[in-house]
Amino acid sequence: MSEFLRYVLYELKNSLVLVLLAGVLAAAGLAVAFIVHKKKYKGQRKFPWGKVFLWLLFLGYLLIVIYATMDRWSGFFHREWNFHLFRAWREAWNNYSVKNWANVLLNVAMFGPLGFLLPLMGKKFRKWYVTIPAGFGTSLAIELFQLAFGRGICDVDDLFCNTLGAVIGYLLIMTILSLIGKKGKKLKPSLVFGCLMFATIMAVCSVFIVYECKEYGNLPNAPAYTNNTSGTVWTLGCELPSVEGEIAVYKTQTRSIEECDAFGEEFRKLVGADYTTISYYQEAAYYMDQAGDENGTHFLFVSYLDPSYEYHCGFGDDPVWADGEREAVEASLSHLPVYIPEYAEFDVEGNGWHTFTVEQHIDGAVMVDGTLRCRYAEDGTIREVQNNLLSYTYHEKVSVISPEEAFERLCDGKFNDGGFFEVERPNDVTVLSCKLSYRIDTKGFYQPVYLFELSSKDGSYKDWIMIPAMK
Repeated sequence: MSEFLRYVLYELKNSLVLVLLAGVLAAAGLAVAFIVHKKKYKGQRKFPWGKVFLWLLFLGYLLIVIYATMDRWSGFFHREWNFHLFRAWREAWNNYSVKNWANVLLNVAMFGPLGFLLPLMGKKFRKWYVTIPAGFGTSLAIELFQLAFGRGICDVDDLFCNTLGAVIGYLLIMTILSLIGKKGKKLKPSLVFGCLMFATIMAVCSVFIVYECKEYGNLPNAPAYTNNTSGTVWTLGCELPSVEGEIAVYKTQTRSIEECDAFGEEFRKLVGADYTTISYYQEAAYYMDQAGDENGTHFLFVSYLDPSYEYHCGFGDDPVWADGEREAVEASLSHLPVYIPEYAEFDVEGNGWHTFTVEQHIDGAVMVDGTLRCRYAEDGTIREVQNNLLSYTYHEKVSVISPEEAFERLCDGKFNDGGFFEVERPNDVTVLSCKLSYRIDTKGFYQPVYLFELSSKDGSYKDWIMIPAMK
């Protein structure tokens, strides 16, 4: 919860200028309204402070909503849309990250004030069949505008979340209005509105309760919706692996934002950086030193899901990349937090890039897996590091689906490739290879998965697809 609030505060900080501008405009509008009213009625009527304030608050709120939904433009005309209902919720569930849930819940919260303010501005909006359609219609207008002009993403999930927010705001204000109404006469409606609001909020909270009660986390790349594979001919062009009914699950350490900050501070001291910008994104925290002084520029990306990280640095020069010997590269990496076992395979890619690779090496209760990739300069410095070479400890064995069942799920479209399949719409797909591998989940468990290598006959569609293996 603290991480979520921290992210929300971070986003609000970025929107502080807009909020202050809206406040200034509201104050100016209030002053103008007061002057006009005074001149028109010459003091014979009291100035309706409450009504005017509500209208200005409502207009300021609409300004913020319009800015927040229309300012997401890449600089060129490009339409994006999502018509898979609850896709955002499923992706937030799969990734279970602060940013994913914040995006969903902030979309809900954004329309809460609309449902709250409308019943205060007019009695006709105290009817649910007026306010809730008003919230739905406002959100629909925004989504259609985004689709028409290529700003942001036209998302059916935004429509649902916005409407849900309007419902919660409406139920909240109607509960309050019922409670402050005449005793006895308004008691029953207040109980109804209060119970409905409580039930709605608890339904949302139950998602987080279920997650905390689960032993294992969620796979970030698990399918969020079913792809339409009708019309696609699937060909199995390889032998499926022989897999036992139970496969080992391993465990690593996840990082909180506070732990990422601690790692970032330790890393900063090691490389002599001085962070000028810190940002928190979906799966990683970003630490950047962009001063460009004698200490150079530094970019560090620290994962939440596991101990992996990426590091990039530059000193304003054009380094001469070199192909180094294993001992020299390891020596240059020695001042950084890396672990390279003796059995790791060393490879020189060229152009300064070197890799240390271990494929599921099991030593007792520990499995080492992954790749450390680094870029080596002629002066012996390491300019880039992609450290995904990690150790995992044995947890337990779990039941898994068969490769044949995984292939059936693949053919049925139960996979996630980021929408690439839907864009390409291949008429035929051949499975070139299939292997049992592992992927980290949101609680730090290394879960077994099936990896399918796919290609169309004409070569226009090529991809690696992951199918979760655990039952």
